[in-house]
Amino acid sequence: MALSISAKTERQRARPATGAVGYLRRSTDRQEQSIPDQRKAIEAYATLHGLRLVHFYTDDAISGTTAVLRKAFQELIADAQKADCAFSSVVVYDIKRFGRVDNDEAGYYRHILRTHGVEVLYVTENFSGDGTDDLLRPVKQWQARGV
Repeated sequence: MALSISAKTERQRARPATGAVGYLRRSTDRQEQSIPDQRKAIEAYATLHGLRLVHFYTDDAISGTTAVLRKAFQELIADAQKADCAFSSVVVYDIKRFGRVDNDEAGYYRHILRTHGVEVLYVTENFSGDGTDDLLRPVKQWQARGV
């Protein structure tokens, strides 16, 4: 008998991953949030919130308009799906660093992470951690596209 999505999700969330990873992305040389600046902000956020950073994934000079071409991002998604995944949180500087993708693509990747027990945390977005985040996140994602 195949596991249902909810049973599979509960099994995956039960794994004891305690680490966090940082995801860094810069799309151009002129971008104001450099890789070192993003890393410093993520490290400060992790310290403030008691997170133990175990790895950084970095896509440098890569557009955020689609996730498919971002090698480090795809590696992060693949690692999150492994049974021996060492992290339960991904810390990103802001919603733009996660990607300037459309809401469906961003939601797709957040869903993959969430169903594998991994949450996405944003240093500068001030999400509350409650249900209103599900309403605000798509709006902020849409704004990040610069439409």
